[in-house]
Amino acid sequence: MSGSVTVSPATAEEIEAAIAVWQHSHMIRRNGRPLARAHVRSAYARMAAPGAKLLLAREDGRGEEGGPGIIGTILGLQGLEDDGAGPPRPGLLHLSLLSVAPDRWGQHVGRSLLDGITADGRARGYTEAQLWTHADNLRANRLYRALGFRRTGRVKIDDWGELLVHYRRPLTDS
Repeated sequence: MSGSVTVSPATAEEIEAAIAVWQHSHMIRRNGRPLARAHVRSAYARMAAPGAKLLLAREDGRGEEGGPGIIGTILGLQGLEDDGAGPPRPGLLHLSLLSVAPDRWGQHVGRSLLDGITADGRARGYTEAQLWTHADNLRANRLYRALGFRRTGRVKIDDWGELLVHYRRPLTDS
């Protein structure tokens, strides 16, 4: 039986646990293929960066001594021009590191995280959100489309030679 799920900002002390959830989710989705250490270090640095907003989904009764346990992550950062190589692009929120504990896939945890980070971004003055995801991650692609994200037609190849697709969505109140 699942406990109630809440989405709220992470504390600095929770970053290690957030990284663990993100890594585990990735390994299960990728049939046991672990992430390179450099990739994990980069994710940690982004989660801990000034101005980054790391939200966590927590489930009551799952953590130590029955407290809330982390079951999902999402990161919102200031979007940059030139796919992250350029200066800040005003109004652009870049989303990354969305992960959900595999035993909670399909239970709307990802939706709750995306709703939380886009509401937070809107409150902080962002007008548009963007993200990249693997083209073959059908679950994620369905979720993004259901929440109003649209493919831009931009694609790129990741470090493993796999296709990534780009999504954008306005952050309006409607």
